[in-house]
Amino acid sequence: MLNLYDTESVKEFIFDILVENQELKKQLQTAQMFSDMWFIDSKTHKERADKAEAHIAELKQQIAKLAAGQAQEGGEDNDHNE
Repeated sequence: MLNLYDTESVKEFIFDILVENQELKKQLQTAQMFSDMWFIDSKTHKERADKAEAHIAELKQQIAKLAAGQAQEGGEDNDHNE
């Protein structure tokens, strides 16, 4: 129990509280920083994934066009061989 008449004990108690508050503030700042970093990282990864998916869709369209072009050329070649 804290003796309020003992000034040294009161000073020590207050000092401990101040130190603990500083540590808690640092922990809060660190937690907030990691939270912000996680959010930014996840947003960046989502943007990269969206770009990759769009690029894949473009490549699929190009493949389909090339395959269709080759099928037409193949059909024309067969007509010339007869």
